[in-house]
Amino acid sequence: MTRALRTQPVLSPRQAEPEDGHGRNLVLLWAGQFVNTAGLMMLVPIMPFYLRQIGTSGIAETQTWAGVAIAAPALALTVATPLWGRLGDRIGRKWMVVRALLGLAVAMVVMATASTPLVLVAGRLLQGTLGGVVEAAAAFAGSAGSDEKRGSSLGKSFSATAAGALAGPIAGGLFVGSGGLPQLMLVIAGAATALAAASAVGLREPAREPATTGGGETAARQRRRPSVREVPGATALALAAIAAYFGVYGLIPVYAEHVEGIVAERGGASLWVGVLHSVMWGATLLGSFWWGKRNDLTGRPVRTFALSAGGCAASIAVVALPLDPYTMIPLRLVQGFCFAALAQSLFLHFSRHAPADHKSAFVSTANSYLLIGQSAGPLLAGPLVGFMPVPGAVLIMAGACALGCLLALKPSAEERHSHEKNHDDVSADEEVESEMTRPTPTVTSSRNGVAIAPFRGWRITHRHLNTLAGRYMTPWNGTRSAGGALAEWQRSGKLIQDRRPALYAYEQFGPHGTIRGVLALVHLDGGLLPHEDVIPDHVQRLTKVMERGRANLDPVLLGFSGDGRTTTCIDNAAHRPPITEVLAHDGQTHRLWPITDHVEQDQVIAELDTRAAFIADGHHRHAAARQYRRAAYAAGQGPGPWDYFPALLVDVTKTPMSLAPVHRVLPRLDPRQALHMASARFRVTRMHGEIADWTATLKHHAKNGPAYVLATPRGGFLLTAPQPRFLDAALEGTPAALRAMDAAILDTALLDHLWQIPDRPGHINYQPNPHAALRMVHDSGGVAVLTTPPTQQDLKAAVTSGIRLPRKSTSFGPKPHPGLLFRTLDDR
Repeated sequence: MTRALRTQPVLSPRQAEPEDGHGRNLVLLWAGQFVNTAGLMMLVPIMPFYLRQIGTSGIAETQTWAGVAIAAPALALTVATPLWGRLGDRIGRKWMVVRALLGLAVAMVVMATASTPLVLVAGRLLQGTLGGVVEAAAAFAGSAGSDEKRGSSLGKSFSATAAGALAGPIAGGLFVGSGGLPQLMLVIAGAATALAAASAVGLREPAREPATTGGGETAARQRRRPSVREVPGATALALAAIAAYFGVYGLIPVYAEHVEGIVAERGGASLWVGVLHSVMWGATLLGSFWWGKRNDLTGRPVRTFALSAGGCAASIAVVALPLDPYTMIPLRLVQGFCFAALAQSLFLHFSRHAPADHKSAFVSTANSYLLIGQSAGPLLAGPLVGFMPVPGAVLIMAGACALGCLLALKPSAEERHSHEKNHDDVSADEEVESEMTRPTPTVTSSRNGVAIAPFRGWRITHRHLNTLAGRYMTPWNGTRSAGGALAEWQRSGKLIQDRRPALYAYEQFGPHGTIRGVLALVHLDGGLLPHEDVIPDHVQRLTKVMERGRANLDPVLLGFSGDGRTTTCIDNAAHRPPITEVLAHDGQTHRLWPITDHVEQDQVIAELDTRAAFIADGHHRHAAARQYRRAAYAAGQGPGPWDYFPALLVDVTKTPMSLAPVHRVLPRLDPRQALHMASARFRVTRMHGEIADWTATLKHHAKNGPAYVLATPRGGFLLTAPQPRFLDAALEGTPAALRAMDAAILDTALLDHLWQIPDRPGHINYQPNPHAALRMVHDSGGVAVLTTPPTQQDLKAAVTSGIRLPRKSTSFGPKPHPGLLFRTLDDR
């Protein structure tokens, strides 16, 4: 839950997308997928009937050719899709859509003129090799647009597939008896050609960054190509995708035989097959939208995949029973609704964990897993009917879907752990507004400026980036072994030290935000403006970590108002290959470039020498660095490396930061007592719905005065309209500038005065994520108090007048990577 600080949001260069082209993109992609799917699915469910018209005879021969014909495009696409995806990342994804539509037109002409099963299969192989409209459109949708709405984009994209599959079987069932399918295929070919021309002119994809220069071919080769295996749970999900699609598509060639054995009316089987397939795809059409929004809401597409695979397994298994066609209708509705989630959830997961310039390749590779199952299922299912009863083959397909569900359970559990552990992110279950900081007041006096210096950083080697930096690990994860762990990392070759002192350009982008700045050493006596109090015990613990490790801790996040010189140097550096690039487990990409040119270094140093910087995040680390220096000076060591600490300096006029509140968790406060005491001083209203509803309501009421949500194991309660006499008494002695701030009222009036919470460890915990705060209450008891972030006026008053907000009042972000660059206190 966040509050907007008004200014223009800044997106990553790789994420920006023209708003005016979004609607046109959606229409063109939707139409292309509809035409493609309708043209193919009008033939697929009645493939055995059509094959008999062009020369097959007998159940075994017909089912074998049907399996081969159905699987042929998927077999070709399995090989071709990843290759087309890589080409799309290079030349533009819209041209892959155009190419696929033209390939569909050619393939449909070949199939329309086929007079033997062999020619028909050849046409479908050609369609898989040159076509793949759905795959190309999915790669486009999965790589374009905002991360927050990508699930909905994929859902809308797959609704076209469902709509085409809904219309196709009905058309196929009606035309197969009259011999009009070839003419209908030629119509589809003409429509695909027209759409290819329209897409070439009308599709708009995100602006692409120019290719990096300055590194030469040798430098380019040194860049590690991202691997799809770095996606969390990639291997298990690949197998799960194959199994689930094996079951769903393996059902198709045996379904006609199954229905034919049930329907008594002569000639009625083909119509019922078409109707039942249309019922399934009608449910898929509705489910596509619902699952897309659900994935955006929960942020857990792997869980969605596991649930939907299980739903497909259950609905297919019941079909094996001797049911009449009318009873099959609700089962096909369930299967279609669940099927709608499989592909889009897989694509969303792979897209979120792909670097921006490799999203199309990652999505295409994920699609190839589905295509393996899509092709293997019909190939093996058709011959199964020759030597076993049809219900047995149906149960095998249900078992394959169940296997896909089981294989996805472990990645789903890991996804849940990552989702819960990522406490710095605003939960996807909330209605999030982009909120950005405004520039801090410009300081022109050099005496109040920030003094920075380059340094020789210790970096994680490429071989260990994924296992360490990819999981945000640092040597001081445990305070007792901080020194030993850092030394072990240095001895074992996990860390290397740069040879030349440098300032470091840093970029982070992904689903949780974008930030750019310079990593440098900052002198403790520079013009730094804190805005929060600190917890002494926490500062003492961090100081001990520094003493044991002889190293600085995570970079402090600083914001300043620049004149563009630092930004220009960062832009220049970003045109070179980065020395470090890592895709972290939460989907954020982190990049690092050294700035070693003395002229550029001097420009950055000169700009910051006339600017003050506010401490956005890291008040405790800053205080620990000052305490460490005091000890060094007291020991007679004098000036040294302890005079500086590492920080990321961000020009907030170019890259604004997001701002979220920090909620309070009070594990030892009795919920009944807390609610009873609060009801005597506040208006208390019981809340309904989920946490997203609570935070939206809180945000609305906070505009008119102090408002909080008291979260207990029994539910949530909105606290508003505090009694004026109570506030006067509780805030007596509080500076006037703080008396109207929600954060000050929370800590002083509620925690200190009303509930009298001791200011000792174990009595108050701080949690930026409201979901995590509520989980702590459910797991350990007590209550949580959800609040809102300070306003722009609050921050300005604190920064410019020297007033400190209560500790842990704000959570700025995205925060710099804690383990991308290290600096030891032995380096001079």
